[in-house]
Amino acid sequence: MLKIILAVKIFAIMSLMQKLSAQDIVGEYYVKGNHEMVAAFKFDADSSFEFYFVYGAVDRTAKGTYTVNGKNILLKSDKPPGHDFTVTNEKISGQGSTVKFSDKNQYLQKSIACVFIKGKQEDVVYSDAKGIAHSSLSECDSIIAVHMLFPDAPTAIKSSSANKNNYFEATLNPSLAAVSFKDFVLTTKDDSLVGSLPSLFESEQSVFVKK
Repeated sequence: MLKIILAVKIFAIMSLMQKLSAQDIVGEYYVKGNHEMVAAFKFDADSSFEFYFVYGAVDRTAKGTYTVNGKNILLKSDKPPGHDFTVTNEKISGQGSTVKFSDKNQYLQKSIACVFIKGKQEDVVYSDAKGIAHSSLSECDSIIAVHMLFPDAPTAIKSSSANKNNYFEATLNPSLAAVSFKDFVLTTKDDSLVGSLPSLFESEQSVFVKK
């Protein structure tokens, strides 16, 4: 019985420490040292967070939850990684391998990087103004895609060599502009947060300063 009471007390203390740690980081943090873009994290006391990023004509956002573990903040966004495109049709057609992207905004159909993979061979092709990316590689093991305006975790267009189709049609999901965070870690340092976001920032480590 004494062990149970002790365990409950220890759990209560740990939970309190977790809440205090979360309270310590509540606030807004803005990226430091880059005057050409605006980016910030907002952490609330209910363990939710928001993120926004503005660079030129590109606006990106994210929402989700966070947990605190010592000096580390672990983020999990509402948008899961690898969900920027939806395959709507696939078949065997012609030679090589082709992916055709479509969207109401035709401008977004281009600048999509497709990686066609067959064994140790990789062919990177960017979609044209009509949304078409074609590779001479046939019978690909897999095909993945990343939009260069909204880089994020790659989306699988084809994921198995057992799939013999070589022509795919895909649409751009409405959540394309959202950023996916899964097991992404920010580290607290004084009143700042430090983390690596290579898909958004050129620097290896980005610093966010508390407002």
